[in-house]
Amino acid sequence: MWTSTKVGAQRVVPDGCMDILWNGTDLVVAGPDTAAFMTQSNGTGVGVRFQPGVAPGLLGVSAHAIRNTRVPLAEFWPHDRVARLLDEMHNGNPGQALLRSVGSTEPDKFATLVTQLVTTHDVRHLADTMGITERHLHRKCLARFGYGPKTLQRITRFSAAMDLVYAGKPFTEVAHACGYADQAHLSRDVKALAGTTLTTLVQDADVRLD
Repeated sequence: MWTSTKVGAQRVVPDGCMDILWNGTDLVVAGPDTAAFMTQSNGTGVGVRFQPGVAPGLLGVSAHAIRNTRVPLAEFWPHDRVARLLDEMHNGNPGQALLRSVGSTEPDKFATLVTQLVTTHDVRHLADTMGITERHLHRKCLARFGYGPKTLQRITRFSAAMDLVYAGKPFTEVAHACGYADQAHLSRDVKALAGTTLTTLVQDADVRLD
């Protein structure tokens, strides 16, 4: 679960995950992003973030169908279920109500294996390791993650790099640890995926993960 108290413009960067979030009024599903998503926050944001590949099974939708979009939760769950959840959130602890409604989620075995291997295998070797064709791998990745294995690899590396950056590691050390050629390579990837610089991302960081 995550919360955000920031008010005003907020930059959401790709991390391979999907979220169910509450903005104080509505419940929305955040699809997988391939670029920064700018949103306006009122300081009451609460959400549940699902590990890559998990949310599509829970929601009954292909991740690719909602890539780079924000869709009302009522598009996937019965309206009465969403209405009850909203009532609980307005009259109690929003985060706990959301967690109870989501319940426990089983890890997707395919998604788990892909995310473990994608940073160390190229697409052909990844497909061979999993015993499927590259085309089949691409199709399954679109359904689980919202994009193919090459994009997933890039976003996974970026997300790992940002974890180290937010932990205070020097940029050069982060670049080396995450397999970038150098700091300039890391900076270019950050600019492409987040639409801004590493320094700005660190300055703007506000989300607290529990």
